[in-house]
Amino acid sequence: MQIKGLVDREKGTVSRRLFSDRGIYEQELENVFARCWLFLAHESQIPNPGDFVAAYIGEDPVLVVRDSRGNVNAFLNTCRHRGMRVCRADQGNAAAFTCTYHGWTYGNDGKLVGVPGYKEYYYEELDMEQWGLVPVAQVESFHGLIFGTFDPRLRRSANIWAIWPGTWTSSSTA
Repeated sequence: MQIKGLVDREKGTVSRRLFSDRGIYEQELENVFARCWLFLAHESQIPNPGDFVAAYIGEDPVLVVRDSRGNVNAFLNTCRHRGMRVCRADQGNAAAFTCTYHGWTYGNDGKLVGVPGYKEYYYEELDMEQWGLVPVAQVESFHGLIFGTFDPRLRRSANIWAIWPGTWTSSSTA
């Protein structure tokens, strides 16, 4: 899809297609939202262990959670079993999140901690360590602002954060 012709810098005009074309939107999801640092929350929204806030990365629902140890994490807000949301609230405090579909339960650190019928239906063979919530690839905090990206290789932007040397901190120390 050609986007160049949709913006005329000399006239200062922008085609309405940029705001309504499904193809352009899908390109933005793939090339922007899936590949850059995006604001998820502010630390003041989740000051206490168990506090959480819902956010989105593109169209993907995300939970930003301060776990019981005080670490800030972000996970896809979808059960690994059948894809149902594990949290329907916009914000709150929880020690665990339970999928309403089959009752799989996740700790606020994203680990799978409960599966109904674990003995009877799974014969205790389900490796619960492998079925935790899907984490956002990288989560970082900058001056209380929590950012996340799905791109595990994306580096911190030198252009944005270099003007405040020594102030960027990992979410594990947030």
